[in-house]
Amino acid sequence: MSQKSFAKPKNSTNIRTIIGFLARRSLIRAGFAVAPGWAARHAATLFLASQRRPTGLRQQPASHATPFAVEGPVGPVAAWSYGRAGGPAVLLVHGWEDDHLSWAPLVDRLVEKGYRVLSLDLPGHGRSPARSRHGRATPIPVLAAGIAAVAREAVAIGALPQGGKFQAVIAHSLGGTATLIAATELGLMAERFAILAAPNHPRLFASALMQMLKLNRAQVEHVYASIEAIVGRSMDSLYLPPKLRALDAAGLILHSRDDRTVPLKHSQENAAGWPRAEFRILDGLGHRRLISDPDVQAMLLHFIGAEAPADSFGLRPDAA
Repeated sequence: MSQKSFAKPKNSTNIRTIIGFLARRSLIRAGFAVAPGWAARHAATLFLASQRRPTGLRQQPASHATPFAVEGPVGPVAAWSYGRAGGPAVLLVHGWEDDHLSWAPLVDRLVEKGYRVLSLDLPGHGRSPARSRHGRATPIPVLAAGIAAVAREAVAIGALPQGGKFQAVIAHSLGGTATLIAATELGLMAERFAILAAPNHPRLFASALMQMLKLNRAQVEHVYASIEAIVGRSMDSLYLPPKLRALDAAGLILHSRDDRTVPLKHSQENAAGWPRAEFRILDGLGHRRLISDPDVQAMLLHFIGAEAPADSFGLRPDAA
C-alpha cells in the first residue's frame, strides 16, 4: 500500500474528530439550559478521557520487546521490557494522548548503553483500556496509579531488585505530572527523574477545554465541581511545587521556550519547588519534539548515567 493511500484515512479521522467535538459542544451547551448537572458531568468526562492513538504505522523500537501487563485502577496496563537482564533499569512514561511508541528511538539508544528499559501505555492510552463507572475517564491520580502498578510488577518480573528503585524515570508532559504524583504519593522510587515539559496543575488543560466549549463562568465552575467529584479530590491538591519540596531524588527538567501546549512557567515553578532539580530551557523544539530530538536524548543519556553531583551533569552549556 502506498504512502498516498494512508493520507486519506488520516484526514477523514481528523474531520470526524472535529465534527464529533463540535456536536458534543453543542450538546453540552444546550444541556446546561435543561439539565445542568448532566451537562457538567458530560463536559467533565470529556475532559478526563483521552483519544487513543492508533499504533500500527508508527516506528517500533528495533530492540526486542517482552510484553507484560499488570492490573491497574481502571483495567490492565500494557507494558514492555527491553534490554539485558540485570542492567540498570529505566522507566519511560509518555504524555497525554500518546503511547509507549513515542519513545522508540530512545529505547534503542538506552538498550545500546546496557540499560534495562521499561515502557507502558498509560491507562486509557494505546493498548491499555479504561473501564470504570465514569466511562474512559483517566484523571492524573489514575495515571499515577498505573505507573506505580508497573513499577511494582517490574520487581515481580525481576526487572528491578527488591526495593524497586529505578536508575531513572524519564517522563513527558502529563506523564511527567503523573510520574511526580506517583513519586510523591505512591512510592515510585528512582535515583533520578527527568521531566520534560510537565504541567503542574490540571486547571491548565481544564481551562483550555472550557474556552473551547464556550462556557460561561458559572458553567465552568459547575464542570470543575463535577471533575473533582469524579476524581475524588480537588484539582488544587494535584498542584506539584509544594509536593516536590520533599522529593529526595536528583531531577532534570527540560522545557522548550516555544512550547505552545504547556507554558514555560509550569516547569519554572516545578524547578523552584524541587531542591535537587536542574532546569534547562531549550528553544525551537515545541512540546512534542522534545522527546524525539537527538540532542535532547543525548542530554538524557548523560543525565541518567553521569556520576556527578546533582548540580553538575555536564549538560551542554548552550542549552540553558
